[in-house]
Amino acid sequence: MQQDQLKKDMKEVEFFTEYGDANRYKILEVVGKGSYGVVCSAIDTHTGGKVAIKKIHDIFEHISDAIRILREVKLLRLLRHPDIVEIKRIMLPPSKREFKDIYVVFELMESDLHQVIKANDDLTREHHQFFLYQMLRAMKYMHTANVYHRDLKPKNILANANCKLKVCDFGLARVAFSDAPTTTFWTDYVATRWYRAPELCGSFFSKYTPAIDIWSIGCIFAEVLTGKPLFPGKSVVHQLDLITDLLGTPPPETIAGVRNDKARKYLMEMRKKSPVPFEQKFPNADPLALRLLQRLLAFDPKDRPTAQEALADPFFKGLAKVEREPSCQPISRLEFEFERRRVTKDDVRELIYREILEYHPQLLKDYMNGTEGTHFLYPSAIDQFRKHFAYLEENHGKSGPVIPPERKHVSLPRSTVHSSTIPPSTQPSFTSYENKHMAEEASKVTRSVESNSGSQLRSSRPPPRVPAGINYIFNVMLA
Repeated sequence: MQQDQLKKDMKEVEFFTEYGDANRYKILEVVGKGSYGVVCSAIDTHTGGKVAIKKIHDIFEHISDAIRILREVKLLRLLRHPDIVEIKRIMLPPSKREFKDIYVVFELMESDLHQVIKANDDLTREHHQFFLYQMLRAMKYMHTANVYHRDLKPKNILANANCKLKVCDFGLARVAFSDAPTTTFWTDYVATRWYRAPELCGSFFSKYTPAIDIWSIGCIFAEVLTGKPLFPGKSVVHQLDLITDLLGTPPPETIAGVRNDKARKYLMEMRKKSPVPFEQKFPNADPLALRLLQRLLAFDPKDRPTAQEALADPFFKGLAKVEREPSCQPISRLEFEFERRRVTKDDVRELIYREILEYHPQLLKDYMNGTEGTHFLYPSAIDQFRKHFAYLEENHGKSGPVIPPERKHVSLPRSTVHSSTIPPSTQPSFTSYENKHMAEEASKVTRSVESNSGSQLRSSRPPPRVPAGINYIFNVMLA
Protein backbone atom coordinates (compact mmCIF):
# COMPACT_ATOMS: atom_id res chain seq x y z
CA MET A 1 0.00 0.00 0.00
CA GLN A 2 2.79 2.38 1.00
CA GLN A 3 4.72 1.47 -2.15
CA ASP A 4 1.65 2.18 -4.31
CA GLN A 5 1.32 5.59 -2.69
CA LEU A 6 5.01 6.26 -3.32
CA LYS A 7 4.59 5.36 -7.01
CA LYS A 8 1.57 7.66 -7.19
CA ASP A 9 3.54 10.49 -5.58
CA MET A 10 6.41 9.98 -8.01
CA LYS A 11 4.02 10.09 -10.97
CA GLU A 12 2.55 13.32 -9.62
CA VAL A 13 6.04 14.81 -9.25
CA GLU A 14 6.85 13.88 -12.86
CA PHE A 15 3.46 15.19 -14.01
CA PHE A 16 3.86 18.52 -12.26
CA THR A 17 7.40 18.78 -13.63
CA GLU A 18 5.96 18.79 -17.13
CA TYR A 19 4.11 21.96 -16.22
CA GLY A 20 6.61 23.54 -13.86
CA ASP A 21 10.00 22.43 -15.12
CA ALA A 22 11.68 25.73 -14.33
CA ASN A 23 11.82 24.48 -10.73
CA ARG A 24 14.20 21.81 -12.00
CA TYR A 25 17.07 24.29 -12.53
CA LYS A 26 19.09 26.24 -9.98
CA ILE A 27 20.49 29.38 -11.57
CA LEU A 28 24.16 30.12 -10.82
CA GLU A 29 25.19 33.29 -12.65
CA VAL A 30 24.91 35.34 -15.81
CA VAL A 31 27.48 34.17 -18.37
CA GLY A 32 26.39 36.14 -21.42
CA LYS A 33 24.26 39.09 -22.39
CA GLY A 34 23.32 40.68 -25.70
CA SER A 35 20.53 42.09 -27.81
CA TYR A 36 18.85 38.66 -27.87
CA GLY A 37 18.53 38.42 -24.08
CA VAL A 38 20.61 36.82 -21.37
CA VAL A 39 22.34 33.49 -20.72
CA CYS A 40 22.77 31.99 -17.26
CA SER A 41 24.63 28.92 -16.12
CA ALA A 42 22.56 26.61 -13.94
CA ILE A 43 22.50 23.24 -12.21
CA ASP A 44 20.04 20.63 -13.42
CA THR A 45 18.80 19.27 -10.09
CA HIS A 46 17.63 16.04 -11.78
CA THR A 47 21.08 15.10 -13.08
CA GLY A 48 23.44 17.29 -11.03
CA GLY A 49 25.03 18.50 -14.27
CA LYS A 50 25.67 22.06 -15.39
CA VAL A 51 23.60 23.55 -18.20
CA ALA A 52 23.26 26.93 -19.85
CA ILE A 53 19.82 28.52 -20.02
CA LYS A 54 19.23 31.17 -22.62
CA LYS A 55 16.35 33.58 -22.32
CA ILE A 56 15.37 34.90 -25.75
CA HIS A 57 13.11 37.89 -25.22
CA ASP A 58 10.45 39.47 -27.43
CA ILE A 59 10.93 36.81 -30.09
CA PHE A 60 7.89 37.98 -32.07
CA GLU A 61 8.89 41.65 -32.26
CA HIS A 62 10.33 41.00 -35.73
CA ILE A 63 8.87 38.08 -37.65
CA SER A 64 12.17 37.44 -39.47
CA ASP A 65 13.89 36.86 -36.11
CA ALA A 66 11.06 34.60 -34.96
CA ILE A 67 11.37 32.51 -38.14
CA ARG A 68 15.12 32.21 -37.64
CA ILE A 69 14.59 31.01 -34.07
CA LEU A 70 11.97 28.51 -35.23
CA ARG A 71 14.28 27.24 -37.97
CA GLU A 72 17.22 26.74 -35.63
CA VAL A 73 15.25 25.12 -32.81
CA LYS A 74 13.70 22.75 -35.32
CA LEU A 75 17.05 21.85 -36.90
CA LEU A 76 18.71 21.17 -33.55
CA ARG A 77 15.85 18.85 -32.64
CA LEU A 78 16.13 16.97 -35.92
CA LEU A 79 19.94 16.80 -36.01
CA ARG A 80 20.67 14.78 -32.89
CA HIS A 81 24.33 13.85 -33.16
CA PRO A 82 27.32 13.73 -30.78
CA ASP A 83 29.19 16.37 -32.80
CA ILE A 84 26.30 18.86 -32.94
CA VAL A 85 25.27 21.02 -29.98
CA GLU A 86 22.21 19.72 -28.16
CA ILE A 87 19.11 21.44 -26.83
CA LYS A 88 18.26 19.66 -23.60
CA ARG A 89 14.88 21.25 -23.07
CA ILE A 90 12.74 24.29 -23.82
CA MET A 91 10.72 25.49 -20.86
CA LEU A 92 6.97 25.54 -21.06
CA PRO A 93 5.50 29.07 -21.29
CA PRO A 94 2.62 30.03 -18.99
CA SER A 95 0.30 30.71 -21.92
CA LYS A 96 0.13 29.25 -25.40
CA ARG A 97 -1.39 32.38 -26.95
CA GLU A 98 0.48 35.18 -25.21
CA PHE A 99 4.08 34.15 -24.54
CA LYS A 100 6.83 36.49 -25.80
CA ASP A 101 9.98 34.96 -24.32
CA ILE A 102 11.38 31.44 -24.43
CA TYR A 103 13.93 29.74 -22.18
CA VAL A 104 16.16 27.22 -23.95
CA VAL A 105 18.30 24.78 -21.96
CA PHE A 106 21.56 23.81 -23.65
CA GLU A 107 24.38 21.49 -22.83
CA LEU A 108 27.38 23.41 -21.57
CA MET A 109 30.96 23.64 -22.84
CA GLU A 110 34.00 25.59 -21.75
CA SER A 111 35.26 27.26 -24.90
CA ASP A 112 35.27 27.31 -28.68
CA LEU A 113 37.81 26.45 -31.34
CA HIS A 114 38.66 30.12 -31.90
CA GLN A 115 39.79 30.46 -28.29
CA VAL A 116 41.56 27.08 -28.33
CA ILE A 117 43.57 28.11 -31.40
CA LYS A 118 44.51 31.43 -29.77
CA ALA A 119 45.62 29.76 -26.53
CA ASN A 120 47.61 26.87 -28.04
CA ASP A 121 50.63 27.13 -30.32
CA ASP A 122 51.71 23.53 -29.79
CA LEU A 123 48.77 21.44 -30.97
CA THR A 124 49.98 18.01 -32.10
CA ARG A 125 49.23 15.91 -35.16
CA GLU A 126 46.76 13.96 -33.01
CA HIS A 127 44.94 17.18 -32.13
CA HIS A 128 44.76 18.11 -35.81
CA GLN A 129 43.52 14.66 -36.76
CA PHE A 130 40.90 14.39 -34.03
CA PHE A 131 39.59 17.94 -34.50
CA LEU A 132 39.16 17.56 -38.26
CA TYR A 133 37.60 14.12 -37.94
CA GLN A 134 34.89 15.40 -35.59
CA MET A 135 34.06 18.36 -37.82
CA LEU A 136 33.79 16.16 -40.90
CA ARG A 137 31.72 13.61 -39.00
CA ALA A 138 29.22 16.36 -38.14
CA MET A 139 29.20 17.45 -41.80
CA LYS A 140 28.48 13.92 -42.99
CA TYR A 141 25.46 13.72 -40.70
CA MET A 142 24.15 17.17 -41.66
CA HIS A 143 24.70 16.77 -45.37
CA THR A 144 22.98 13.38 -45.55
CA ALA A 145 19.98 15.22 -44.04
CA ASN A 146 20.35 17.80 -46.86
CA VAL A 147 21.22 20.53 -44.35
CA TYR A 148 23.85 23.15 -45.22
CA HIS A 149 25.26 25.01 -42.23
CA ARG A 150 26.45 28.04 -44.28
CA ASP A 151 28.26 29.79 -41.41
CA LEU A 152 31.06 27.50 -40.27
CA LYS A 153 33.96 29.25 -38.51
CA PRO A 154 36.08 28.56 -35.39
CA LYS A 155 33.71 30.53 -33.14
CA ASN A 156 30.87 28.22 -34.21
CA ILE A 157 32.78 25.07 -33.23
CA LEU A 158 32.49 24.54 -29.48
CA ALA A 159 35.33 22.84 -27.61
CA ASN A 160 36.40 21.60 -24.22
CA ALA A 161 39.61 20.40 -22.59
CA ASN A 162 38.79 16.81 -23.57
CA CYS A 163 39.26 17.75 -27.25
CA LYS A 164 35.53 17.29 -27.85
CA LEU A 165 34.13 19.55 -30.58
CA LYS A 166 30.51 20.36 -31.41
CA VAL A 167 29.09 22.41 -34.27
CA CYS A 168 26.71 25.16 -33.20
CA ASP A 169 24.88 28.29 -34.40
CA PHE A 170 22.48 27.08 -37.07
CA GLY A 171 20.90 30.50 -37.55
CA LEU A 172 21.90 30.63 -41.23
CA ALA A 173 21.47 26.92 -41.93
CA ARG A 174 19.06 25.77 -44.62
CA VAL A 175 17.55 22.51 -45.76
CA ALA A 176 18.10 21.96 -49.48
CA PHE A 177 15.03 20.56 -51.19
CA SER A 178 15.38 19.56 -54.82
CA ASP A 179 12.82 22.08 -56.08
CA ALA A 180 13.88 24.99 -53.84
CA PRO A 181 14.52 28.11 -55.94
CA THR A 182 18.21 28.95 -55.63
CA THR A 183 17.62 32.71 -55.61
CA THR A 184 15.28 32.47 -52.63
CA PHE A 185 17.45 29.90 -50.91
CA TRP A 186 20.51 32.14 -50.82
CA THR A 187 19.22 35.72 -50.75
CA ASP A 188 19.99 36.15 -47.03
CA TYR A 189 23.49 34.69 -47.20
CA VAL A 190 25.66 36.88 -44.97
CA ALA A 191 28.15 34.40 -43.51
CA THR A 192 31.63 35.41 -42.39
CA ARG A 193 33.65 36.25 -45.50
CA TRP A 194 36.92 34.62 -44.40
CA TYR A 195 35.40 31.14 -44.45
CA ARG A 196 33.13 31.65 -47.45
CA ALA A 197 33.59 29.38 -50.45
CA PRO A 198 34.75 31.17 -53.63
CA GLU A 199 31.52 30.29 -55.45
CA LEU A 200 29.66 32.34 -52.81
CA CYS A 201 31.97 35.34 -53.21
CA GLY A 202 30.60 36.05 -56.66
CA SER A 203 27.44 33.98 -57.12
CA PHE A 204 29.55 31.73 -59.32
CA PHE A 205 27.20 28.84 -59.95
CA SER A 206 23.47 28.41 -60.41
CA LYS A 207 23.21 25.50 -57.98
CA TYR A 208 25.10 25.29 -54.70
CA THR A 209 26.10 22.07 -52.99
CA PRO A 210 27.34 20.91 -49.57
CA ALA A 211 30.81 21.73 -50.91
CA ILE A 212 30.32 25.24 -49.49
CA ASP A 213 30.61 23.76 -45.98
CA ILE A 214 33.56 21.56 -46.98
CA TRP A 215 35.47 24.69 -48.06
CA SER A 216 34.76 26.31 -44.68
CA ILE A 217 36.04 23.21 -42.87
CA GLY A 218 39.22 23.45 -44.96
CA CYS A 219 39.70 27.09 -43.91
CA ILE A 220 39.14 26.19 -40.25
CA PHE A 221 41.59 23.28 -40.45
CA ALA A 222 44.25 25.53 -42.02
CA GLU A 223 43.75 27.91 -39.09
CA VAL A 224 44.20 25.01 -36.65
CA LEU A 225 47.51 24.18 -38.39
CA THR A 226 48.92 27.73 -38.40
CA GLY A 227 47.13 29.56 -35.60
CA LYS A 228 45.85 32.32 -37.89
CA PRO A 229 43.08 32.75 -40.51
CA LEU A 230 44.01 31.53 -43.98
CA PHE A 231 42.06 34.05 -46.09
CA PRO A 232 41.36 37.22 -44.01
CA GLY A 233 39.84 39.19 -46.87
CA LYS A 234 38.77 42.81 -46.39
CA SER A 235 36.24 42.66 -49.23
CA VAL A 236 34.86 40.14 -51.71
CA VAL A 237 37.48 41.16 -54.29
CA HIS A 238 40.28 40.96 -51.72
CA GLN A 239 38.96 37.56 -50.65
CA LEU A 240 39.22 36.25 -54.22
CA ASP A 241 42.71 37.73 -54.50
CA LEU A 242 43.89 35.90 -51.37
CA ILE A 243 42.32 32.63 -52.53
CA THR A 244 43.93 32.80 -55.96
CA ASP A 245 47.27 33.88 -54.44
CA LEU A 246 47.40 30.43 -52.81
CA LEU A 247 45.50 28.24 -55.26
CA GLY A 248 46.49 30.00 -58.47
CA THR A 249 44.21 31.33 -61.18
CA PRO A 250 41.35 28.90 -61.84
CA PRO A 251 41.38 27.16 -65.25
CA PRO A 252 39.30 28.61 -68.12
CA GLU A 253 36.65 25.87 -67.88
CA THR A 254 36.03 26.78 -64.22
CA ILE A 255 35.83 30.49 -65.02
CA ALA A 256 33.40 29.73 -67.86
CA GLY A 257 30.99 28.25 -65.31
CA VAL A 258 30.80 31.49 -63.33
CA ARG A 259 27.32 32.96 -63.83
CA ASN A 260 28.02 36.38 -62.31
CA ASP A 261 29.20 38.60 -65.17
CA LYS A 262 31.37 40.88 -63.03
CA ALA A 263 33.00 37.97 -61.19
CA ARG A 264 33.64 36.11 -64.44
CA LYS A 265 35.16 39.22 -66.05
CA TYR A 266 37.33 39.84 -62.98
CA LEU A 267 38.70 36.29 -63.03
CA MET A 268 39.29 36.35 -66.79
CA GLU A 269 41.25 39.61 -66.57
CA MET A 270 43.17 38.58 -63.46
CA ARG A 271 46.92 38.24 -63.99
CA LYS A 272 48.03 34.64 -64.28
CA LYS A 273 48.99 33.23 -60.88
CA SER A 274 50.70 29.93 -60.17
CA PRO A 275 49.59 27.90 -57.14
CA VAL A 276 51.78 27.99 -54.04
CA PRO A 277 52.87 24.49 -52.92
CA PHE A 278 51.07 23.65 -49.68
CA GLU A 279 54.34 22.28 -48.27
CA GLN A 280 55.75 25.79 -48.62
CA LYS A 281 52.67 27.48 -47.13
CA PHE A 282 52.43 25.00 -44.23
CA PRO A 283 56.05 23.83 -43.69
CA ASN A 284 55.47 22.09 -40.36
CA ALA A 285 52.30 20.19 -41.21
CA ASP A 286 51.90 16.46 -41.79
CA PRO A 287 52.10 15.69 -45.55
CA LEU A 288 48.93 13.58 -45.35
CA ALA A 289 47.12 16.47 -43.65
CA LEU A 290 48.19 18.81 -46.45
CA ARG A 291 47.07 16.40 -49.14
CA LEU A 292 43.60 16.32 -47.58
CA LEU A 293 43.58 20.09 -47.02
CA GLN A 294 44.34 20.64 -50.70
CA ARG A 295 41.30 18.54 -51.60
CA LEU A 296 39.06 20.47 -49.17
CA LEU A 297 40.23 23.79 -50.65
CA ALA A 298 39.70 22.99 -54.33
CA PHE A 299 38.52 26.17 -56.10
CA ASP A 300 35.91 24.29 -58.13
CA PRO A 301 33.25 22.85 -55.77
CA LYS A 302 32.88 19.68 -57.82
CA ASP A 303 36.54 18.88 -57.10
CA ARG A 304 36.05 18.94 -53.32
CA PRO A 305 35.35 15.64 -51.55
CA THR A 306 32.10 14.96 -49.75
CA ALA A 307 32.35 14.69 -45.98
CA GLN A 308 32.15 10.90 -46.25
CA GLU A 309 34.93 10.80 -48.85
CA ALA A 310 37.09 13.07 -46.68
CA LEU A 311 36.56 10.83 -43.64
CA ALA A 312 37.97 7.93 -45.67
CA ASP A 313 41.18 9.86 -46.43
CA PRO A 314 44.51 8.17 -45.49
CA PHE A 315 45.11 11.00 -42.98
CA PHE A 316 42.59 9.26 -40.69
CA LYS A 317 43.91 5.72 -41.18
CA GLY A 318 43.44 3.69 -38.01
CA LEU A 319 41.29 6.33 -36.32
CA ALA A 320 37.88 4.81 -37.03
CA LYS A 321 35.85 3.10 -39.73
CA VAL A 322 34.11 5.72 -41.83
CA GLU A 323 31.36 3.34 -42.93
CA ARG A 324 30.21 3.09 -39.31
CA GLU A 325 29.74 6.83 -38.93
CA PRO A 326 26.02 7.60 -38.70
CA SER A 327 24.06 9.19 -41.50
CA CYS A 328 20.73 10.99 -41.22
CA GLN A 329 17.53 10.48 -43.16
CA PRO A 330 16.73 13.49 -45.39
CA ILE A 331 14.52 15.95 -43.54
CA SER A 332 10.89 15.93 -44.61
CA ARG A 333 9.68 18.90 -46.61
CA LEU A 334 6.69 19.11 -44.25
CA GLU A 335 8.99 20.16 -41.38
CA PHE A 336 9.83 23.37 -43.25
CA GLU A 337 6.57 24.04 -45.04
CA PHE A 338 6.47 27.46 -43.32
CA GLU A 339 9.47 28.53 -45.47
CA ARG A 340 7.34 28.14 -48.61
CA ARG A 341 4.43 30.38 -47.66
CA ARG A 342 3.74 33.73 -46.08
CA VAL A 343 3.30 33.30 -42.34
CA THR A 344 1.94 35.64 -39.67
CA LYS A 345 3.27 36.14 -36.16
CA ASP A 346 0.45 33.97 -34.84
CA ASP A 347 1.46 31.22 -37.27
CA VAL A 348 5.07 31.33 -36.09
CA ARG A 349 3.98 31.47 -32.43
CA GLU A 350 1.96 28.29 -32.95
CA LEU A 351 4.89 26.57 -34.69
CA ILE A 352 7.37 27.54 -31.95
CA TYR A 353 4.91 26.37 -29.31
CA ARG A 354 4.68 23.06 -31.17
CA GLU A 355 8.48 22.76 -31.01
CA ILE A 356 8.44 23.49 -27.27
CA LEU A 357 5.98 20.64 -26.76
CA GLU A 358 8.52 18.21 -28.23
CA TYR A 359 10.26 18.51 -24.84
CA HIS A 360 7.02 17.91 -22.90
CA PRO A 361 5.69 14.52 -24.05
CA GLN A 362 2.46 14.47 -22.06
CA LEU A 363 1.41 17.91 -23.26
CA LEU A 364 2.43 17.01 -26.80
CA LYS A 365 0.14 14.00 -26.62
CA ASP A 366 -2.72 16.23 -25.39
CA TYR A 367 -1.96 18.73 -28.15
CA MET A 368 -2.02 16.07 -30.85
CA ASN A 369 -5.30 14.72 -29.45
CA GLY A 370 -6.78 18.22 -29.34
CA THR A 371 -7.40 18.03 -25.59
CA GLU A 372 -5.02 20.69 -24.24
CA GLY A 373 -6.18 24.22 -23.48
CA THR A 374 -4.61 27.59 -24.17
CA HIS A 375 -3.88 28.20 -20.46
CA PHE A 376 -2.46 25.48 -18.25
CA LEU A 377 -4.00 24.19 -15.05
CA TYR A 378 -0.61 24.16 -13.35
CA PRO A 379 1.91 27.02 -13.35
CA SER A 380 4.90 26.73 -15.68
CA ALA A 381 7.25 28.38 -13.15
CA ILE A 382 8.40 30.74 -15.89
CA ASP A 383 7.24 33.76 -13.85
CA GLN A 384 9.58 32.75 -11.05
CA PHE A 385 12.36 32.22 -13.59
CA ARG A 386 11.71 35.61 -15.19
CA LYS A 387 12.16 37.36 -11.85
CA HIS A 388 15.41 35.51 -11.17
CA PHE A 389 16.77 36.29 -14.64
CA ALA A 390 15.78 39.96 -14.28
CA TYR A 391 17.60 40.21 -10.95
CA LEU A 392 20.77 38.62 -12.32
CA GLU A 393 20.59 40.71 -15.48
CA GLU A 394 20.32 43.91 -13.43
CA ASN A 395 23.34 42.94 -11.33
CA HIS A 396 25.38 41.50 -14.20
CA GLY A 397 28.94 42.81 -14.22
CA LYS A 398 29.14 43.46 -10.48
CA SER A 399 30.67 40.02 -9.99
CA GLY A 400 31.36 36.86 -11.96
CA PRO A 401 33.19 36.20 -15.21
CA VAL A 402 33.49 38.80 -17.93
CA ILE A 403 32.36 37.72 -21.37
CA PRO A 404 34.29 39.17 -24.32
CA PRO A 405 32.02 41.62 -26.22
CA GLU A 406 32.53 39.82 -29.53
CA ARG A 407 31.05 36.62 -28.12
CA LYS A 408 27.44 37.51 -28.78
CA HIS A 409 26.55 34.74 -31.20
CA VAL A 410 26.96 31.41 -29.49
CA SER A 411 25.55 27.88 -28.70
CA LEU A 412 26.21 26.19 -25.41
CA PRO A 413 27.49 22.62 -24.87
CA ARG A 414 28.22 20.60 -21.76
CA SER A 415 31.21 21.01 -19.47
CA THR A 416 32.63 17.48 -19.80
CA VAL A 417 32.70 14.76 -22.40
CA HIS A 418 32.56 11.10 -21.49
CA SER A 419 34.13 8.29 -23.48
CA SER A 420 30.60 7.49 -24.58
CA THR A 421 29.47 10.46 -26.62
CA ILE A 422 26.10 10.53 -24.87
CA PRO A 423 26.54 9.72 -21.15
CA PRO A 424 24.25 6.92 -19.94
CA SER A 425 22.96 9.04 -17.07
CA THR A 426 21.74 11.75 -19.41
CA GLN A 427 21.00 9.79 -22.57
CA PRO A 428 17.87 11.18 -24.23
CA SER A 429 14.84 9.07 -24.95
CA PHE A 430 14.80 8.62 -28.71
CA THR A 431 11.49 8.57 -30.48
CA SER A 432 12.46 6.10 -33.18
CA TYR A 433 14.50 2.96 -33.64
CA GLU A 434 16.67 4.73 -36.22
CA ASN A 435 17.65 7.51 -33.83
CA LYS A 436 18.40 5.03 -31.07
CA HIS A 437 20.48 2.93 -33.44
CA MET A 438 22.36 6.04 -34.57
CA ALA A 439 23.23 6.98 -31.00
CA GLU A 440 24.43 3.46 -30.21
CA GLU A 441 26.59 3.36 -33.33
CA ALA A 442 28.01 6.82 -32.66
CA SER A 443 28.87 5.79 -29.11
CA LYS A 444 30.62 2.62 -30.34
CA VAL A 445 32.58 4.56 -32.94
CA THR A 446 33.75 7.18 -30.48
CA ARG A 447 35.10 4.39 -28.28
CA SER A 448 36.66 2.91 -31.42
CA VAL A 449 38.27 6.26 -32.25
CA GLU A 450 39.87 6.34 -28.82
CA SER A 451 40.85 2.66 -28.66
CA ASN A 452 42.03 2.29 -32.28
CA SER A 453 44.31 5.27 -31.97
CA GLY A 454 45.66 3.60 -28.85
CA SER A 455 47.45 5.05 -25.89
CA GLN A 456 49.45 7.24 -28.24
CA LEU A 457 46.36 9.33 -28.96
CA ARG A 458 45.61 9.80 -25.29
CA SER A 459 49.19 10.45 -24.20
CA SER A 460 50.33 12.46 -27.23
CA ARG A 461 47.23 14.62 -27.32
CA PRO A 462 47.29 16.69 -24.12
CA PRO A 463 44.13 18.67 -23.43
CA PRO A 464 44.15 22.03 -25.20
CA ARG A 465 44.41 24.96 -22.84
CA VAL A 466 41.33 27.01 -22.11
CA PRO A 467 42.36 30.70 -22.02
CA ALA A 468 43.24 31.82 -18.49
CA GLY A 469 40.64 33.92 -16.74
CA ILE A 470 37.81 32.78 -18.99
CA ASN A 471 35.53 30.34 -17.23
CA TYR A 472 32.73 30.43 -19.73
CA ILE A 473 33.16 31.31 -23.38
CA PHE A 474 29.99 30.64 -25.21
CA ASN A 475 28.75 30.48 -28.74
CA VAL A 476 25.05 31.01 -28.23
CA MET A 477 22.59 30.10 -30.94
CA LEU A 478 19.57 32.11 -32.01
CA ALA A 479 21.47 35.37 -31.60
